[in-house]
Amino acid sequence: MNRPAVIAAAILSVFLTSGSALAHEPIFGLGPHTIFKGGFGLEMELEGEKASGAGEVENERVVTSEIIYGITANLSATLAIPYILERSSTNESSGTGDISVRTKYRFWRRDGIGVQDSAAVITGVKLPTGDDDKTLRLGSGSTDYLFGLAVARESLKWYYFGDVRYRLNTEGGGGLRAGNAFFADLAIGVRPRKTVYLRPDLVVIAELNFESRDRKELFGVDAADSGGTRLFLSPSFFYTYRNWALKGGIQFPVDQDLNGNQPESDYRFSLAVETHL
Repeated sequence: MNRPAVIAAAILSVFLTSGSALAHEPIFGLGPHTIFKGGFGLEMELEGEKASGAGEVENERVVTSEIIYGITANLSATLAIPYILERSSTNESSGTGDISVRTKYRFWRRDGIGVQDSAAVITGVKLPTGDDDKTLRLGSGSTDYLFGLAVARESLKWYYFGDVRYRLNTEGGGGLRAGNAFFADLAIGVRPRKTVYLRPDLVVIAELNFESRDRKELFGVDAADSGGTRLFLSPSFFYTYRNWALKGGIQFPVDQDLNGNQPESDYRFSLAVETHL
C-alpha cells in the first residue's frame, strides 16, 4: 500500500472508529453508528414545529435529554426523556412526555481505503409516561414499538445515509389509538474542508424525509381528520470538536397530503449538543 493511501486510511479510522470521536449522522433520520463499548453519550436536543390550518395554529417545543450507552462495540442503547410544551390557538400544556428506549445493532461493517460501509437494525419501545388527560395531550397513553434499518457509506469528503422505520402503535387511554407510522430518509453530506481530529470539523447535510401515518382510531373507528403523508427537504449541519458536537437543521415541507381537515406543517427544526465520554 502506498504512503498516501496509508495516511488516508489512518485519518479515516480516527474519524470513524476513535473511542472519543463523534460519528456524523443525519439530523432528522437515523444512521447505523454505535458508540464504543462501555462508552457514554449525552445529548440535549431542542425540537420544534409550527403547524397551521383548519382554523388552528399549533406550536410544539420539545427538549429531549438522551443517554447513550455502548453495550458492545456494535450494540448501543439510548434512553430519551422529553419535556414538552404544546400550544394551540386556545390551549396550552407542558410536562414530561413519553419516555422511550431504543437499541441499535450494527450487524455489518466494511472498511476500505478512505471509505467505510455499515448497516444496523434498530428497535425501540415508547412507554406511556406522558399525561394523556390534558386537552393538548403530552403522551399517547399507549406502549408503542419501533423497528428500523439504517445504512451508510462514509468517506473523508462525502457521506451517504438511508433508513426506513416503522412505528407500531397500540391503543391508549379512552379507546384512542394513534395510527401506525412509516418513515423513510435519504441524506447526503459533504465535508467542505478536510481536517484532523484535534481541529474543528464541519459537515453540511441535505436530507429528504418522508412520513406516512395511518388514521387514528377511536374505539376501532377511523378518525376522518387524521393521518396522511408528508415530505420534507431538510438542510442541516454537524459541527464537531474532539468529543463535542453541535448539530441542527430545519425541515421545509415539500408535499403534504393529509386526510380530512388538519393543520399542515409550516416548518420543523432541531438543535442539539452532544458529547461522548
